[in-house]
This record gives sequence, structure tokens and C-alpha cells, in this order.
Amino acid sequence: MEDQTTWKGHSFTLLVFTGIVVLCSLFFILGTLVGRAQAQKVGSSGAAALAAKIDAKPAAEDKPDFTFYEAVKKEAPATLQPAAEPPAKIDPKPQPAPETPAKLENLVNYQISAVRKSADAEKLLNQLKKKGFRAFILAPSSTDQNPFFRVQVGPFADTTEATNVKKKLESAGYQPILRK
Repeated sequence: MEDQTTWKGHSFTLLVFTGIVVLCSLFFILGTLVGRAQAQKVGSSGAAALAAKIDAKPAAEDKPDFTFYEAVKKEAPATLQPAAEPPAKIDPKPQPAPETPAKLENLVNYQISAVRKSADAEKLLNQLKKKGFRAFILAPSSTDQNPFFRVQVGPFADTTEATNVKKKLESAGYQPILRK
């Protein structure tokens, strides 16, 4: 024979379920009543505070302590600061005078290319740096009628170093043009 389950067999389960529903309903009703009572207290104290504020003399400037703008304000990006130099060690031996830097008039650069698009200049710059050359880009001025991004290698103060780099550039397939 088959056992058939009936509602009578589940009477205890139904009783527990009904009890839970009734208990939750009671808590909901009590929460609603308490919430209304609290809202009325806050509302009446808020009205009294508003009346007192209106009667009081206005301050020079009433600013809220916290505004939406301040809540969503992004932090300023960190700026690069020069690294703090370690304290200088006192050396009893006198240091030789540093060599005078080469005059700007004697510096030599080699121009590799002049292109209209900055992306092309960046691409060529990366290629040169991967090959070990000291390269940079001269951007055109805003008033330039014929704007070109000039990719250059250098600067070189020593003529022998400049000629060696020129030979390396030519062997790498570039046609360097001397720029002073």
C-alpha cells in the first residue's frame, strides 16, 4: 500500500509556519508604530529648532558642515616632488672644481625625421631608444605655419662622440641631418 500524506500529517509544520507569520506580523506592526512616534518627536523638535533659527540673528555666513560636492570631490593627483637630498658628508679632502659645462653653442644634435603626426614621432622615438640612442622630440610651436614634430638624437658636446653616433645611425638605416 502506498502512504499518502494528508494535511493532518503536516499539522505540526503548518502550526509552526503560522506562528512564525503571526510573530513577524506583530514585530512589523510594533516597528511601524514606534517609527511613527519617533518621526513625530523628530518633526516637532525640528520645527522648534527651525523657529529658533528664524528668530535668532543670522550669522555672517551659514555653511553646512558637509555638502555633496565635498563628498564626491576627487583628490588632486600627486605632484612630483624632488627627492630629499641626504645630508652632505664632510670630506677633509678638497674636491676638484667641477668642469665647466659645454657652451650651448657647441652642442650638436642629429635630426632623424620631421613628421606631421605626434604618434608617428613617438613611434620613431621608441624605436631609437630601443636601439640605445639618446633621442627626443621637438614639438612645433603654436604659431608655426608648417608644423612638424622633429625627432632628434643628441645633444653631443664632443665631436668624436657625435661622429661615432652618426656612423651608428647611418648603419642602422637612418639619414641623420646635423643640427646645431
